[in-house]
Formats: sequence, structure tokens, C-alpha cells
Amino acid sequence: MRIFRWLPAVPLLLACSCKGPTVNLSTPEPIVVDINMRVDIYERSGAGAAKPKAAPETDTSGADARRRARMGDIQTFKNSRLVGENRMGLLVVRDQPEGSYGKFVAKTVSEENADRMVVMRKLAAERSMPIEDVQEQQGELWSNRSFSGEWIEVPQDNNTWRWVQKQ
Repeated sequence: MRIFRWLPAVPLLLACSCKGPTVNLSTPEPIVVDINMRVDIYERSGAGAAKPKAAPETDTSGADARRRARMGDIQTFKNSRLVGENRMGLLVVRDQPEGSYGKFVAKTVSEENADRMVVMRKLAAERSMPIEDVQEQQGELWSNRSFSGEWIEVPQDNNTWRWVQKQ
């Protein structure tokens, strides 16, 4: 009878006495982590007020990152037929909703256009071209990239332009 008292402890004793499998936690190649981050630099004055330093207008990596972040909103506006692509490579609010959403649309479009201008200025400098030529090229590019049903500005006779929904 005494032997049955110790029976529940036998698996525990066996588990402690056996050597478990070896688990290798190292990797043959180092792990690479690719991080894209934004750094805001603040300058504190004597009054303790902190103001971010303005980013240079040639910072296309910052402009590209901001544009990627708002890409979903811009496409939603286009799908809702609120904005369109003009001939100069910029967005135009065609039908602004009322209230806070309308303000959000206008603010987002304004920020997108500012970042597009940063990119276009850099392209103009790299290509030694007038900014107007780069804007026309970008306008054609964005018009071609637009999906069916989105608003685009197209040429008409006598150097005039009109808004149409892309076919």
C-alpha cells in the first residue's frame, strides 16, 4: 500500500531527471530591422515654449512619408467624387462637405498639394526645367493614374480646360 502513495510523484521525478531537447535560439544571419521614422526637433527658448523647426522644402523623404500616410484618405475623397486631379498635378476640392468632415477634406487636400509641390520643385531642380513644365507632366501622370469615374481636368479647344469623369 505504501508504494501507491508515491506513485503520483514518479512522473515528476522522471521529468526532472531526463535531459530535455536542445533548442538553438541563434540565427545563421543577423536579423535586419528596417525602420522609417520621423524626428521632430524642438528648440526651447528661455520662456520654455517649444516650437518645431520647419522642415526644409527640399525634404522629399518627409513629403513622401506624409503622402503615403494620407494616401487612403485621398483615394476615399476621389472615390466619393469630392476631389479631382487638375492639369497642374494638384488636387482640387470639387464638392466640399459641410461641417468638420469638410474642413478635414480641405485641410488634407491642402497638405497633399503642399507635399506634391515639394516633390515637383525637387524634380524641376534635378531636371533643370521650369516648375510649370514639371507640373504639366505631373498633371498628365496623375490624370493617367486616375481610376474610371474620378474627376480629371482635360484640355478643350482654345487652350481651355474642363472637368470630366475619367472613362
